[in-house]
Amino acid sequence: MTLLASFSHPVADAQRAFRRILKAMSEPGVMVSLPVLPAWGQTSTAATAVMMTLVDGETPLWIDARLDNEALRNNLRFHTGAPVTDSTRAPFALLHAESEADIAGFSAGDNLSPEKSSTLIIEVPSLSGGLTLRLRGPGLMETRAIAPKLPANVLRYLRDRSHRFPQGIDLIFTCGENMMALPRTTDVEVC
Repeated sequence: MTLLASFSHPVADAQRAFRRILKAMSEPGVMVSLPVLPAWGQTSTAATAVMMTLVDGETPLWIDARLDNEALRNNLRFHTGAPVTDSTRAPFALLHAESEADIAGFSAGDNLSPEKSSTLIIEVPSLSGGLTLRLRGPGLMETRAIAPKLPANVLRYLRDRSHRFPQGIDLIFTCGENMMALPRTTDVEVC
């Protein structure tokens, strides 16, 4: 069993990571860097920091088969206590960019319980150089353009989103020590 260190300064780094994740969620398309810590398995340091900050013993996590391994599970169990589930109804999911998972198959909540939706943490090869996405909505004073390299299944989901607010899936894209987010409130036009 290989356990890796967590945040260097657990309280301060966790607070810093939470504030940066909150900034990314409240300002869609803004790239933020997260505290650097050893990556678990094949995940980026940003994905590891997101999991260290957002999942715990009461928030099950679904893991894509391309990222699932013993090192990830052992560190997740030791540092967060988060149970790993095989249900796409989990509040959090960790996906590889080449995952074949159907994004629309994850929980979008419902009108009475929108908080039961999933947040997907998606490892992407780059947060730039992909198709242009034009963003509008809460947290944006004007249209913002971003171009993360997104897999086809994510682009398909963004084009065909069948869920209307308050339902929907929140997306967090991670690469290296950086992340950006597209909350369910964001209107996305794929160019």
